[in-house]
Amino acid sequence: MQSLVFLCAQKVVSDHTSFQKALKFIPRELYPVLFKAAFLNQKTLVLHDLVWRWPFQVLNFLQVLRKCRHCERDLIREKPNKLCLQAVIMGVMGYLNKALGDMADFNPSSPSCFRKHRLRVVDLTGLQDDGVGQDTETMGQWSRTVALAKACVEISKLSCEATSATKLYLEVRADLFVNSSSYIVLKDALQASSRFPLRLKCRDFRAEELSIKSTLGLLELLDSGVLRRIDLRYNNLQLSGLNIVLSYVIRFTNLVSL
Repeated sequence: MQSLVFLCAQKVVSDHTSFQKALKFIPRELYPVLFKAAFLNQKTLVLHDLVWRWPFQVLNFLQVLRKCRHCERDLIREKPNKLCLQAVIMGVMGYLNKALGDMADFNPSSPSCFRKHRLRVVDLTGLQDDGVGQDTETMGQWSRTVALAKACVEISKLSCEATSATKLYLEVRADLFVNSSSYIVLKDALQASSRFPLRLKCRDFRAEELSIKSTLGLLELLDSGVLRRIDLRYNNLQLSGLNIVLSYVIRFTNLVSL
C-alpha cells in the first residue's frame, strides 16, 4: 500500500533531469519520502543529489527506509542495493568536497558557512548483511566497511590542515566487519577520522581471523561512547590474548555484547 504522496514522489524521482530542476523548490519535509522512493526504485543519481542537499542534520537509514504511512515496504529489513549505497557514499564525499571548497573560498569562521551545510550525521547502522551467499546486486557488511573506509582515506587526502581545523565535519555511523584483507584500509580510515572531516564511527564491530595485535590496534581507534557490540570470530587469541582484550573492553561504556 502506497499513499498518493509516495506515488507522486516516485514520479518526481523517475527523471533525474526534471528532478534537478525541481529540487530547489521541494519543501524539506518531502526529502525523506523522496529518498525512500529513490532507494526503492534504484535512482542512484537522485540519491546522490538528495544527500548533497539534505536539509536536516541527520540522515538515518532506519528512520527513512522503514515501513511508514506513505509506503508499507520495510526496506531496512531487506538487503541494501549495492548501487544505491555507493551513490549515498559518493553523495557524502561530494557534500564534503563542496563544503571544503566553500570553506576555502570564504571565511571559515563565519556562521553563514556552516548554515549552508546542515548535514552532520549519516547513520547506516542496522542494514542487513548479505550472509554467506554471493549477491552482486547487494552490498554486505564487509563491502560497506571497505567502501566507507576508502571514502574516509580519500577525504583525508583532499583535506588540508587549514580545513581540517575548522568545525566542519560529517559523522558516518556504521556496523563494521573487518578481516585480514581489509585491516589496513580500515585502520587508516579510523586514524584519519580523528583528524579530518569525514568521521567513521562504529556501533557494532565484527572481526574475523585477526591477530591479537591487529585486534587491539583497531579497538584502540574505536569511539568508546559509540561502540555497542564486539564480535570476534576465528581469532586465535588464547587465554592470554582474551585477557588483554577484556582489559580494553572496560573503556567502552555503552557495550552490551561481547
